Amino acid sequence: MVKPWSEAIRFTPRRRRSPTLGLPIATIVVLAGEFISVVGSGMTFPYLVVYLHDVCGMSDGEVGAALVVRSLAAVLGAVAGGAMSDRIGPARTSVGVAAIAAFAALVMAGNDASALQGVAGAIVATAAGSALVPALDTLLALSVPTGARKRAFSWRNTCVNLGAMAGVTGASIALEVLGVGTGLRWVYLADAASFLVLAVFIKWVASRYRVGARAPRPPFPDPARDDASKVPGYGAVVRDPAMRRLFVLVLLVVAAGFTQLQVGLPTIAVMTHQVNILGWLFAANMLVIVALQVPAQRILANCPNTRVLAGAVACMALAWAVVAAAPGPGALSLFLAAVLFSLGEVAYTPVMAALVNDFAPKGLHGRYNGAHALAWTVGFAVGAVAVGTLLGGASGQLFFAASALVLGLSALGTLRLGHLGGAHQGRHTGTGRAE
Repeated sequence: MVKPWSEAIRFTPRRRRSPTLGLPIATIVVLAGEFISVVGSGMTFPYLVVYLHDVCGMSDGEVGAALVVRSLAAVLGAVAGGAMSDRIGPARTSVGVAAIAAFAALVMAGNDASALQGVAGAIVATAAGSALVPALDTLLALSVPTGARKRAFSWRNTCVNLGAMAGVTGASIALEVLGVGTGLRWVYLADAASFLVLAVFIKWVASRYRVGARAPRPPFPDPARDDASKVPGYGAVVRDPAMRRLFVLVLLVVAAGFTQLQVGLPTIAVMTHQVNILGWLFAANMLVIVALQVPAQRILANCPNTRVLAGAVACMALAWAVVAAAPGPGALSLFLAAVLFSLGEVAYTPVMAALVNDFAPKGLHGRYNGAHALAWTVGFAVGAVAVGTLLGGASGQLFFAASALVLGLSALGTLRLGHLGGAHQGRHTGTGRAE
């Protein structure tokens, strides 16, 4: 049996491992670049509505319309980023898209009360940010041996949350000291600089370690095969039954879980007049992830992937069940829900990201990661619409009960997926497909 392409390119003499993290140096550099980039993004993402309203002078209706267009740009960006990663390589895609994102942030920073300029910058930045996700996922997956992917994505989740915490803190200080208008300009300048740093880091990794420097090409095509290896582009992803099941699972978990963390929980806080605790809720959530992500991965490393995912989703369901059952709900129940959900994130995020890349045939890692990013984007859109529709009713707690039910059923469905991971990956042949 021919080794998968992603296995064959990894073990080169120059790809030394870090004695501390147990990961290749190239992976450490990618993670460092992404950490710096997330610090910049963490400074801007909580304040987009404030930017459009206060800097661009847009009305509430205009802001809502801009956010809808922005969501469509995110969908297109995710699909395009996956395709470009397979066509020109994840490193080139990451560098190019990061440069575009930096330019968009500079456009927003230099905006002088122009709604058109602000919206255009926000849409381009969103599309570029969405395209960057599958490119970086692919690059990270190809920089490590297959067995170390979960460890790499665990460190990635730690870096992302730590960077987001640093970014939000920095932005809060900037806006407090400089005021909203001037502070936001400096925040977007910092965001642009962080994308440029990421581009430099990725370019260095590609040139020195040859990770993701070229688009992957299956070296051993098999003309006798009659499966998805002959289906171009995203058709191969659609033909993969395992990936289809994962896509549905991710969509449900994002719609009923992650979206409610980012949109539903703040809405409940507003409805119960507890807006002052929102920052602390998210701080508690991110602190738990930063503290537990890597140690938890060592404990869960030998557990079957289906059980880890089912337990993670069940933990998220329990978080929303606490909100649904608590009278009020009060600050204590909201904090407990945020912490319980973070425990689910610790188990879910690295396993799912690693599985997507384990399932990907050679030459299609970018599109598989693009499909994963698309599931996130669509799931978030569905969840946000549900929040707007259902939380406007008399009982937000009833909505969280429904979200807990969806997650609970998803956890049970996950147990029926069978064995995920090594068996599927081990069946990859020279054509890059599972037999």
